[in-house]
Amino acid sequence: MCGIAGWFGTLPFGGEHAGEMVGRMRHRGPDAKGVRRWEHAALVHARLSIIDLTTTGEQPLSDETNRMWTVFNGEIYNHHELRSDLEGRGHSFRGRADSEVLPHLYEEWGRDLLPRLRGMFAFATYDSRDQRLLLGRDRFGIKPLFYAVLPDGIAFASELRALLCLPGIDLSIDAQALFDFTALTYVPAPQTIYRGIRVLEPGCALEAEMTGGRFRHRVFRYHDWVLQPDSSLPLGSAVDHADRLVSRAVRSQLESDVPIGSLLSGGIDSSLVSAAAQEAIAPDTLHTFNVRFPDAAYDETWAARMVADTIGSAHETLEFEAGTGTWDEVCALLAHAGQPFADTSMFAVNAVSRLMRRHVKVALSGDGGDEAFAGYDLYWQLNRLSRLSSVPRPLLIVARGGLRAAGLVSSRYTRWAGRLRDFESGDEAEIIGSLFRWIRDEELRRLLPDLAVEPVVRHFEKRWEHILPPQASRLERLSAHATEINVRLLLPDDFLFKVDMASMRESLEVRVPMLDEELVDFGMSLPHRLKVRNHDGKLVLRELAARKLPDAVARKPKWGFGVPVDTWLSPGFRDSLRATLLAADTPIAAYYDRCAYGPIVEAFCEGRQLPAISRQGLYQRVTMLLSTHVTLAALRENRIVPASEPEVAGSSHRG
Repeated sequence: MCGIAGWFGTLPFGGEHAGEMVGRMRHRGPDAKGVRRWEHAALVHARLSIIDLTTTGEQPLSDETNRMWTVFNGEIYNHHELRSDLEGRGHSFRGRADSEVLPHLYEEWGRDLLPRLRGMFAFATYDSRDQRLLLGRDRFGIKPLFYAVLPDGIAFASELRALLCLPGIDLSIDAQALFDFTALTYVPAPQTIYRGIRVLEPGCALEAEMTGGRFRHRVFRYHDWVLQPDSSLPLGSAVDHADRLVSRAVRSQLESDVPIGSLLSGGIDSSLVSAAAQEAIAPDTLHTFNVRFPDAAYDETWAARMVADTIGSAHETLEFEAGTGTWDEVCALLAHAGQPFADTSMFAVNAVSRLMRRHVKVALSGDGGDEAFAGYDLYWQLNRLSRLSSVPRPLLIVARGGLRAAGLVSSRYTRWAGRLRDFESGDEAEIIGSLFRWIRDEELRRLLPDLAVEPVVRHFEKRWEHILPPQASRLERLSAHATEINVRLLLPDDFLFKVDMASMRESLEVRVPMLDEELVDFGMSLPHRLKVRNHDGKLVLRELAARKLPDAVARKPKWGFGVPVDTWLSPGFRDSLRATLLAADTPIAAYYDRCAYGPIVEAFCEGRQLPAISRQGLYQRVTMLLSTHVTLAALRENRIVPASEPEVAGSSHRG
């Protein structure tokens, strides 16, 4: 696990830029740094030593001929098999690092090396003789990779902040990205908030070459997912198969030359991962960790300890104290993202990573199980919407009127009424989008009235191949559609970005066995009837948990891993927030309507709710505004002048 960066082409970059890039990623790799430069290229690496702690594991790494060079971030779980095959083809190796197979694979297979890799990765491989560069990212987007295309070349890095120090990149704000971020709390790939920087999407690669002194590049997809639910699959067989796949996935990800532990939150996924890991390493004892939140609505310590006692791990509970989220701490983490990002669970992930790093250098996590196996509430919500849509319309109208007359219209009712309207509209993308968005179109247009942009719903259109029988129900089709959005959009752009950013800030490698390719492929083959039972999703994994874990854990409702932001923040935070976001010169007023966002800030600072906005919805909105401020203020303070003005429709509106 490391940080990578570099450039390729005829670019005005030198050693000082390479040094700045590696310096900005030093937290990702505090153990060693490496830079290799050629006339038209540079590879930069910050190393977190996990496998082969000697100097033979330091990067950039080359093949025997010193022609092919690589910088790599992540883990290749099938590197032993790949190494054995390469040795049979005459290749020789200097050390034991998994990353050393890459330059040899590139020499042997070129771009076709990508489908052979199993693991989490982002890498750059450079052919120094033929002047060709290959950038690759894993199928799920577990490890990030950003790039900026310039007129005569390309620059790339594991983190946005490592690119922001380079001259010539267009750092003007992408109005479309800001609009999408406001609705979703994350910027969807391939966009970033900057017009001149993009994200290499999961399962994609970028090839670049110098031909006749001219730079050329292209992005291509090397892996496509197909959704083909198997309606004939029995529940018992599905649970048996999931058991085998989970055990195999965990075993494949336990290799490490440094201490390894497991984040045992108390949820089903982290509990199954921890149980499989303890079984695999027995008679040794696994070190497991959880975080205790003072707010009972967020705390699962009882479940974590129950699982630890059952599997026999050495468990430690790390305390997350109320009132400790200072202004400086929150703003520093938001700035670390490099662009607006408002998933508030990043505060919890960063806190537990900081605490775990005192004990281990590698952590197993349960992330990824919800996406393929349908662990989110939206799956049973689809069931409810399907039932509600069958109720005669006159009866629904009377019921709505009665609720309004009785004054019982809550934020939850408002959300469900909007979702039902979307469901009745018949547009699948609108239906799915209503379940994934934090902010709907009406509020978006109040917050950002002047941006000339495309609607957010475009992200929820199908892009994968869906193979369902002609007689498949609407519910089955919507369920498959939701799975695509979870895996294609939410997982890489929100959850995995959050985990990587928040954990690597503390120099902690997080592995995600639930995102094993075979396991995810199997999960996506499940029909809707094997996803949801009543209000519980993730039916197959729940049944597996019932075999291995205490019943109270296997049957408990899903809890999100998040922070009660409104109680975690320090006493003076709200005063700083109000003074910053409502100041006359706040940079967010160049985009957001002050009349629309001001009441949100005031309600949060005064500790009161707003109509139709939940407690979590309120602090998500405040985090969204603050993270945008942090990004815009950093541009201003660094004297980075945007290349052009914001795209607006009509006159500027400042509220």
